[in-house]
Amino acid sequence: MQDTPIRPRPAREAGAQNLRGLKALVIGLGILVVLGTALVIGVVVKRIVAPEHAAAPPPAVAPRTAAPPFATELPGGAGSAIAGVAAAGGMVAIWLHDGQGGAVVFVDPRTGRIDGTAAPRH
Repeated sequence: MQDTPIRPRPAREAGAQNLRGLKALVIGLGILVVLGTALVIGVVVKRIVAPEHAAAPPPAVAPRTAAPPFATELPGGAGSAIAGVAAAGGMVAIWLHDGQGGAVVFVDPRTGRIDGTAAPRH
């Protein structure tokens, strides 16, 4: 038996194509990293040099006038109590609880007017 030396296989064209594509991908991503870093540094420098709040004058704010107080009589018999209050889309929802269950009353906070009631059927 005769010993033959081990020779490397010749490079295939497909393997070389894959390496070219990989090199192009790495170069492209490197360029994106450099551009992204430059963008971040540019934004930071711009904000340090000219902050936004100093560039524009503050908007003129009209003085708030206090809303006149109001009184609203909530529906409910003797023994009913307020069990909870929550904001509900521009309204105030007030949960009234009595011995038989309860109801939710929707009040307009600007006028004090009762705009609706939700109660279970008995």
